[in-house]
Amino acid sequence: MEELIALQEHIPKLILAAIIGGGIGIERSNRGEGIVGFGTLSTLTVGCTLLTVLSAYGIGHEADPSRLISTIISSIGFIGGGVIFTQRNENEELVRGLTTASIIFSLAAIGVTIGLGYYGLAVITAVLIEINIIISKIIKKNRNNSDSEDIDDFE
Repeated sequence: MEELIALQEHIPKLILAAIIGGGIGIERSNRGEGIVGFGTLSTLTVGCTLLTVLSAYGIGHEADPSRLISTIISSIGFIGGGVIFTQRNENEELVRGLTTASIIFSLAAIGVTIGLGYYGLAVITAVLIEINIIISKIIKKNRNNSDSEDIDDFE
């Protein structure tokens, strides 16, 4: 009976984590940001939520959930580092994947937030992340358009 009550309390957390992670993953996939997509970001957010639920509610009252949360943060740093790479061309050096790494880190934080039961805070954070991604795309598009206009003017 106690496990059923725990399931009823924590299943919405996992579902919300899947929706938020998956939603941002779909957006990344649709924009051609193919490093990570729906599956990666959804499972990452759900996994972090599950670990947080286990650390906060499943281990016992004498356990300190911050210990497992700090391990999540370290692990996500490793994963985020794996998506950042440097691309060298003839004239320039580009660093790619920083936005993706920051999204991975933020979704891990959202998973922890959901796991601790702060649904509203998690949703607001997800909306702010999405707004930031959209603004970033607009800025990059405008910058690229102005660069191509400059090139046309000088040719």
